[in-house]
Amino acid sequence: MRINFLRYVGKELFITIVLLLLFLYTFYVYSLPFAPFLVVLAITVFIFCLYLFYRLITFKNEISQKEYIDNLQHEMHEIRNEQLQYKKEVEAYFLTWVHQMKTPITASKLLLSRNEEGMANRVRQEIIQIDNYTNLALSYLKLLNHKADMVMNPVKIDDLIRPLIKKYSIQFIDNNTRIHYEKVEETVITDARWSSIMIEQILNNALKYARGKDIWIYFDREDNILSIKDNGIGISKADLPKIFDQGYSGYNGRLNERSSGIGLFIVKRISSHLSHNIDVSSTLGEGSIFKIQFPRNNGF
Repeated sequence: MRINFLRYVGKELFITIVLLLLFLYTFYVYSLPFAPFLVVLAITVFIFCLYLFYRLITFKNEISQKEYIDNLQHEMHEIRNEQLQYKKEVEAYFLTWVHQMKTPITASKLLLSRNEEGMANRVRQEIIQIDNYTNLALSYLKLLNHKADMVMNPVKIDDLIRPLIKKYSIQFIDNNTRIHYEKVEETVITDARWSSIMIEQILNNALKYARGKDIWIYFDREDNILSIKDNGIGISKADLPKIFDQGYSGYNGRLNERSSGIGLFIVKRISSHLSHNIDVSSTLGEGSIFKIQFPRNNGF
């Protein structure tokens, strides 16, 4: 800063020194007494010091303004990049979302055009999928906009699980998928709405890949861990590290036309927001198990 300031006042300093040297030269050439020169020198130095003090304040203000402007420009650049990234993510998601929505809508139209036994239940299944995709889209937008208000309260595990089992009961029956769950009275500290969305996506995922098989939901009271296990087709070792990545559906997803790779991405985002650690283990051909670690109740 010192060097920059000297450059800032360098011109004035040079002119002042030159003028003083001219005065000195004049006094020397004409053999004038040096006492007046010393008075002029003292006055000049005093005035110049006051001027330098003023210029120093001005210099600091200009530096502060420049740094402030640079910071603003940097922030604007970051905001612009975030907006572009946000736009790309939203466009990419909703292209996938529209494709997903077409499947149950088209299936519903075909079912309604036929007069087959059990048609009503099958149409209800498609409506549930449409509802799930719609809720997923709303949750995705809230998470992207950082408007996901989360309120941590004591919530019964059973109050999270029972409504979801009831909601997907038609799929369990029609797909011959057996659900194993015993009522859990324990209470955990969480946001009921967002935890429900997270659990629903894991359960919905299990329903896709464990058709005609079994799903277990149980709670470890000692470690506060909720587990959702199935004996479906499982996940390959190559896909396992990437299943929470946005848009990644893996080999199983390519086999299932309804897989978008968004559900588990949102699960991971919600678990991060809630500080609920989520872990998954799986063996291809044997099934998968998702574990959600809830915080300690601390006396609740």
